[in-house]
Amino acid sequence: MSGIRIVNPYKPQPRQLLFHTCPADEVLYGGAAGGGKSEALLQDAYKNALKYPSCRIIMFRRTFPDLERSLILRSRQIFDPRLGKYNESKRRWTFINGSTIEFAYMDRESDVFNYQGAEYDFIYWDELTHFTETQYRYMISRLRGKTPIKRQIKAATNPGGVGHSWVKARFIDIGEPEKIHKPKPTEDEPKPGTRCFIPAKIFDNQALLKNDPDYLRRLESLPTKERKQLLEGDWDSFSGQAFDEWNREVHVIKPFKIPDTWKKFRAVDYGRTAPFCCLWFAIDQDHNLYVYKEAYQAGLDAVDQAKLIKRMTGPDEKIEYTILDSACWIKNQYGESIADTYENNGVPVEQASKDRLNGKDRVHAWLKVYEDSKGNKYSKLKIFSNCVNLIRTLPALPLSERNPEDVDTDAEDHAYDALRYGVMSVPDPREYAPIEQHALSHIRKDDDYLPHALQDDEDNNYSWHDL
Repeated sequence: MSGIRIVNPYKPQPRQLLFHTCPADEVLYGGAAGGGKSEALLQDAYKNALKYPSCRIIMFRRTFPDLERSLILRSRQIFDPRLGKYNESKRRWTFINGSTIEFAYMDRESDVFNYQGAEYDFIYWDELTHFTETQYRYMISRLRGKTPIKRQIKAATNPGGVGHSWVKARFIDIGEPEKIHKPKPTEDEPKPGTRCFIPAKIFDNQALLKNDPDYLRRLESLPTKERKQLLEGDWDSFSGQAFDEWNREVHVIKPFKIPDTWKKFRAVDYGRTAPFCCLWFAIDQDHNLYVYKEAYQAGLDAVDQAKLIKRMTGPDEKIEYTILDSACWIKNQYGESIADTYENNGVPVEQASKDRLNGKDRVHAWLKVYEDSKGNKYSKLKIFSNCVNLIRTLPALPLSERNPEDVDTDAEDHAYDALRYGVMSVPDPREYAPIEQHALSHIRKDDDYLPHALQDDEDNNYSWHDL
């Protein structure tokens, strides 16, 4: 780029500057509306493309229309045409130092396989909560290359959307914002990278407030949930939440030994590329329903799913029946269905109800929170704390924009579908009068049954200058 004088008029706001300079492996910038998130993403990609010759960069939005009217349009306004050319058919900028910025969308979970074998030095996600965790985690494996530079994944988002729950768990719940956190290894992520969340609010974008002073007033006039989400960047509730009855203190309990006399059954949502989910249920004598175990894994065929379910079912567990998605009765070219495969591998199954709307209504009925004469809150549905994926995804499900009476099926709804199948196989809880006394009071020992909030493990936190 010899002989070309580069003048970029972009002057980052203080939190945008933190986003640009943060050295964490994964950086999330966002929270409230109007914080200059998309601008920060584009400017960060532009900076890295010019700084590192032959650098490969990709930027994602969930759909092509979103991509075209935001990142692509803005890039053509701010990228200097003397430094690079834009190829419209390939949706790619190629700069004179050999670096590229590719714009891409990922509408379906299976779209991840379009990037098998790809390599990127930087991956950017605009509106990260519009994506699923499967999509995000797959692309982590594409962050690689031969040049010795610091590779990063950087994202921006508001609360809400199909990915609200996993984004919150990955970036918000791990610790204090504006600090880099090193998560503890897990079976799914034996070597996690460092992460940092940088909150952004409208007051961080003084340029926007100066150019459009009424924008703040419009945000302040929104209904409570939308205002908390978009103005305050509140991650604990969001507009369009499908199950706002959810209360972790009420619905999540410590595991205990299920009595042999209780009725037990299972419900399965089939998936192969997407995770399959099997939930184990038990009903006590007072018609309280317990979800006490879960299997949740992607990449398994029907044979391996059936074997996993059998392996996770104890020899003394008397399972009365197993409910499976009704679509699994479709025969393949060899005359065998997924249901047949389950049966042939030791898991007899029955068809789940296809009624989505009544199923959702039944989940609401089971989640309903009651209050006794002493002010104690309780519910007919109780979920053991080891069912981490159901606990993670159920409260984060948004309503469908196309059909507000249903959940958004683009969200991570696998555990919800299994729950819906399960509750539709037992009587409606509204047929039974709620009782004030907690179930199990007659057999409870100590406080093993008392509802409790899950506590996060203490992470190893450190600030940037410690690195």
